[in-house]
Parts: sequence; structure tokens; C-alpha cells
Amino acid sequence: MQIARRRSDALLGRESESVSAGAPRSTTRLFKTAIAGLFVGLGLLAAAPAAHAACLDHILQAEKEAGVPSGLLLAVALVESGQSISSEAYAVNVKGTAHFVSTPTAAAKYLRDPKGNLRQDVTAGCMQLSLSDHKAAFHPVEKIVDPKENVQYAARMLARLRATAGSWAAAVARYNGSSGKTAHAYACKVRSNLVSLNSVNASLIDGNGCSDEESTAVTPRTRRVYQSATTEPVG
Repeated sequence: MQIARRRSDALLGRESESVSAGAPRSTTRLFKTAIAGLFVGLGLLAAAPAAHAACLDHILQAEKEAGVPSGLLLAVALVESGQSISSEAYAVNVKGTAHFVSTPTAAAKYLRDPKGNLRQDVTAGCMQLSLSDHKAAFHPVEKIVDPKENVQYAARMLARLRATAGSWAAAVARYNGSSGKTAHAYACKVRSNLVSLNSVNASLIDGNGCSDEESTAVTPRTRRVYQSATTEPVG
């Protein structure tokens, strides 16, 4: 399942505080509050690149280990949990609502309902794996939000889909469980990302019928990281 491409204000440390116009507040208190907010914001911003790196590093390694064409798993991840910067390690989608947090512990809390039961409508992690479909593969189930476990499982799954479907294009179309026009549109989005990452391997997915509406842009930062980690030709 694809996560909405926007980061919450809370993750960026932009939570606002409303104060009544007539409420007195000392200069010292205001200064302390501002400094505290600054450190919180800096802490959250520092955590974000680590989450990005966690996905990217594991994705590039998993591609090699599972025999997935260079850039393909990353292209899928950018569609699934991408924020136009990189894929999000601790992204969790609950009933269609995206949550972006900075630790696996925080992400794991979204896997269960208030009674402690596993939810049936959750996708999680770098590769947005369906909890209901893949929970049996993770022990304990909370490991589904671990970036390495999440990515390695997804890489193996994509390789299995290729073996059964007969091509990488068909495997990509089946990755998120869709079919028909929805699956084709999904494959077009993945192909668009792959064109930016590895134009040679982008030919593995037929671009016929893909419109400009599916076009996406991989940021220079993500592209540079990919280029520095691979010797594959990059278009």
C-alpha cells in the first residue's frame, strides 16, 4: 500500500503552541521554551536522515543478496513509503492514514489496537508490508518494522514473484496486491523512479500506456547515494 507523500509537522518539529492573547509569560520562560523547542526540533530532524539511511542501505544490500536488478527494489520502496527524499523506515499506514515516526518502538505501537490485538489494516516499514498478509514471517511480529528484516523479506518476496510470474515487470505489478489498471499504474510509478535511478534496468518494465501523471522525480540526494553504492550504469 502506498503512503501519502507528506511528512507530519510533528516529525519535523513544527508542532504549534496556542497561547491566549492575554496570558502573561515572562521573557525568561519564553526564552527557555524557545530553546527547548529548538533542541527537540533538531533532535527529530537528526533522527529523520537515520531512518532514510536505514532503508536505503538495507535496500541496496538486499537487491544484491536476492538477485533483484539494481535499483528496482529502491524504486518500489520510493513508491511505497517514499517522501521524495528516500523511503521511510518507520512509516506505518493504518486504515489509509500515514504515520511517520522515528523509532521502531514507536512504529510497533501502531501494529496493535487498544486491546493489544494485531490490526488487520496496517502496512509497515520501508517496503510497506501488509501486516495481515505477512505477519507469520516475523518472530516476534514487531520485527516487521525493523528496516533490515522488512527490506530483506520484501526482496525475497519480489524475487519469488518474478519466479512465478515470469518477469520482473509482472512481479512489480503484483507486489502490492493490485490487479488490472491499478497494477499497471503502480508499475508505471515504479518504472518512473527506476528511469531516474538506472535507465538500463528501467527497460525491464514496459512503459507502454504509462502517462505523465505517473511521472515522479527521485531527488538528487537519493540518486547520488544510489550512484555511489553501485557500479551499474545510471541514466
